[in-house]
Amino acid sequence: MPKIKTHKATAKRIKVTGTGKILMGHGFQNHKRSAKAKRTLRKLDDMTPVSDGVARRIRLRVPGLSPKKQK
Repeated sequence: MPKIKTHKATAKRIKVTGTGKILMGHGFQNHKRSAKAKRTLRKLDDMTPVSDGVARRIRLRVPGLSPKKQK
């Protein structure tokens, strides 16, 4: 059985919390920044949890996904 390959582009865009939730950043951050409110730009900086359906698709693309181990 061959190894399952990780989708590297997906792996670079997500982060896993200690409880196992998947966080993903926002788009729409670079183009026409001056037209966006400062509050909107601050909100776009945060990573937010993804929905269950998106998390399912991400876990298929990144097979070794698990919470980071505390040392």
